[in-house]
Amino acid sequence: MKPSLAELRVFVAVAESGHFTRAAERLGMSQSSLSAALGKLEKMLGTRLFDRHTRACKPTEAGTALLPAARRLVADWDQLMESAHDFAVFARGRIDVAAPNAQCALLLPPVIRTFRAAHPGVRVVLHDVPEHEVHALVRSGAADLGIATQTDARTDLVVTPLFTDQFVAVLPPGHPLAAKRSLEWSQLARESIIGYLPGNPVRRLLDDKLAERGIALDYAFEIALPWTTVGLAREGLGIAVVTMALRPLAQWHGLDVRAIGRPQLARTLVLLRAPGNSLSPVASAFRDLLAGVAPT
Repeated sequence: MKPSLAELRVFVAVAESGHFTRAAERLGMSQSSLSAALGKLEKMLGTRLFDRHTRACKPTEAGTALLPAARRLVADWDQLMESAHDFAVFARGRIDVAAPNAQCALLLPPVIRTFRAAHPGVRVVLHDVPEHEVHALVRSGAADLGIATQTDARTDLVVTPLFTDQFVAVLPPGHPLAAKRSLEWSQLARESIIGYLPGNPVRRLLDDKLAERGIALDYAFEIALPWTTVGLAREGLGIAVVTMALRPLAQWHGLDVRAIGRPQLARTLVLLRAPGNSLSPVASAFRDLLAGVAPT
């Protein structure tokens, strides 16, 4: 007969607590069961492991010599079980995320880097698509999670708000309005604007909110990709009206970014998932990480 892991745990617990009652409480077992397990271990080893006293116990010379090896065996087994669980949950996992171009380029890469550092065996598949395709990918199951702009339209998807993303103006250095710390929509209404395509949810939200206040922007260019929007603004072909998510891209190009107030408008980015099915552990871990991130 060979000692079992449970008996080695009892040996380690008694040695570390120095007391049978405290060791039994620590292991969640009765004191009689603990004493029986320890007695069985001593019988198998052929030596006494503890000198018993009325209120306490002390390892014998043999117990002291065997304790480090017993600790290693218990710790190694616990580590093996933890590693096996992590492997079963994460090592062969995959997460599919759908998001618009700007979020794929600027928001998600640092999130993916952090996630892969914690779960190197998981494959992250990124669907870089126009925003109107995000809902369809999540609905069909091709994407576990999606990122999109919150709208008033009804949806059958589960929607969780992530953060608000304010509108800002991007101007080339030297533009007269760049001298101001912040701008107003009435000022921008007199300028040539570079903006999103008419069917884009962000553009639709912006135009509707401004129309409520009797303001209409003069769009000189209506663009799908953020890189084109920033490139046109860099050449002085208009003022780009975008959301704060594109500020890093604008600053990389040496452009000035100004807040827009009176009124201050923003869109809300939301996380989408299909209803009915619970998320896999992999998708849940990615969702939790993403929920704690907001662009600065």
